[in-house]
Amino acid sequence: MIKLQDIRNLTHGGSSKRLLTRITSIARHHSATTSGDYFSFWNGRWKSLGWKTGGYHEIILPDGTVQLCYDPNVITNGISGHNTHAYHICLVGNGEFTEEQEKSWKERANLNISRFKLAIKDVKGHKEYSGANTSCPGIDMNKVRQRLNTVCKKINLTKTGDAHVDNSTPTLRRGSKGVAVGQLQNLLIINGYSLPRFGTDNDFGAETLAAVRAFQRDKGLTVDGIVGPKTWAELNKKPSNQPQYNRLLRITSPMMRGDDVKEVQRKLSVIIDGIYGPQTEKAVREYQRKNKIDIDGMVGPVTWSKMFS
Repeated sequence: MIKLQDIRNLTHGGSSKRLLTRITSIARHHSATTSGDYFSFWNGRWKSLGWKTGGYHEIILPDGTVQLCYDPNVITNGISGHNTHAYHICLVGNGEFTEEQEKSWKERANLNISRFKLAIKDVKGHKEYSGANTSCPGIDMNKVRQRLNTVCKKINLTKTGDAHVDNSTPTLRRGSKGVAVGQLQNLLIINGYSLPRFGTDNDFGAETLAAVRAFQRDKGLTVDGIVGPKTWAELNKKPSNQPQYNRLLRITSPMMRGDDVKEVQRKLSVIIDGIYGPQTEKAVREYQRKNKIDIDGMVGPVTWSKMFS
């Protein structure tokens, strides 16, 4: 078990926010120093650059301790031009890292792959982002991704589209942690029960408990906050007249295509060609504005649920 040092109430800035569905990659960095932590980086460089918010969501110290610096919905300053969509993790070091750091990195990277419903290919080194001119993260990312792939196989994850999910549906309650909790949280969001602060963080806390109880109450189940077979069954129900959400729809290159795009276009009364292009994105933004949803032009669980509930 790695040691977590939660300093989120002590870090600077953090006012620029995003939906968790906007996170499409995990960025690995190195500090290019042999020591340091959030506070030394802030006072030694970030503050002098005029930044309002620090560079990383997490910092892994040489002894393996993980500093939690910002909530995942905060936009930090890790990579110019890519911060809206990246979750930043930095290892203190200059191309050489301790065994403890690598162990913590594996655990945190795999947790966040599940948390944000990403694939291993979405884990990138700083220098792999377009426009980046740097040696960061100071390590061969192909080897990094290969080690993550090995870990994923060991914990028996199966791949669905671009997301890694756990097929099991164990009984969950407050205090439960892990991939199954993230699966629960995603289903709650899809069913219209928002988790605005923590989202799919794989941790069954007070926010998830409140959402589970509300769901149970609305479905006529025993309101005990415990997710057993009956609650799982209701969460997984697909109404016969309602298309099912299965991926984040957004502008990509090449453009996303499919029947789910057609369903959105049909709902928005735009040309139904099954291609998620600029006109569809514009219509999505207008829909979000009218329905008081965060305007990002992407169809994630919240927007999808609003459209088809």
